[in-house]
Amino acid sequence: MVQTYTVDETHIVPHGKLLEGITYDERNNNLYYIDIPAGSVFVLNGTNNKQTETPLSIPKSYIVSKSVGVIGLTSDPNKLICGVQEGISILDLNSGNVKSIVEFPNNGLVNGIQYRSNDGSVGPDGSFWVGTMDDNETTKFGSMWYLKDKNSKLIDLWDNAGIPNGLNWDLSRKIVYWTDSIDETIYKFNYDPINNKIDLNSKEPWFINNGTPDGSCIDKDGNLYIALWGSYKIVRFTPDKKIDMEWKFPSKNITCCTFGGENFSTLYVTTADLGEDDEIDNNDIGAAVFRIDVSDLGIQGVPKNKFIV
Repeated sequence: MVQTYTVDETHIVPHGKLLEGITYDERNNNLYYIDIPAGSVFVLNGTNNKQTETPLSIPKSYIVSKSVGVIGLTSDPNKLICGVQEGISILDLNSGNVKSIVEFPNNGLVNGIQYRSNDGSVGPDGSFWVGTMDDNETTKFGSMWYLKDKNSKLIDLWDNAGIPNGLNWDLSRKIVYWTDSIDETIYKFNYDPINNKIDLNSKEPWFINNGTPDGSCIDKDGNLYIALWGSYKIVRFTPDKKIDMEWKFPSKNITCCTFGGENFSTLYVTTADLGEDDEIDNNDIGAAVFRIDVSDLGIQGVPKNKFIV
């Protein structure tokens, strides 16, 4: 039986278009997220505080590019690594300066179509993984890119990616999950934690026929928390491939989630107001950030990996 929970109030005043990439840094108690088409990175401090009666104001923001698809923590709490329109950059939160590390080949053009960064993550070895996609979502010529460190060259891990999303390693570092939202599938790969190598031949469909998975996160027990685009909800998917919990929101398009706060027992969620049509849904508040205390459920997330700068 699926346990269902309803979330009514936002954590931050609704704003933006396509909020994504929500990330928590336990070192400075900062919560970060992005608005993809605006190229904006938002920063909110003090997220361990109890939920206020009214949503917090819009946090401080930085423009990092024409668009930004993913952010990751680094070894310096004052810097974020960003997958942007042109490639990969570092944002200095103190100065606001954005420094390019590496650009995508051919200016991001694939078969004459402009591609951009979408979701990704920092790997267990401190590497940065970022997916690219056709901004019109009409082709599958995207790639998953791997950057070992700030002085390395980009490596094309695999092609034929549609909308790359939700990249997670379990605690054993022997399993990695990756989402292609066009396929409406989360794939599972074997991962060598000693040599930090993914076994591309081990790819198998893991989460299928359950809607359109977008961003996701993982808890200490190996459960995946999956944002389902167009569904109004997040579901928890267990290692034995069952949906046992779900959270329903007043926003239709759920984009991403992460754990943060004390003991990583708070689930933060981003949503978007973009859809496949222009129909008005009065039940949909659009782009927002939500906060759910899951400590009473015995749920605990894990810290994010850090890219070395």
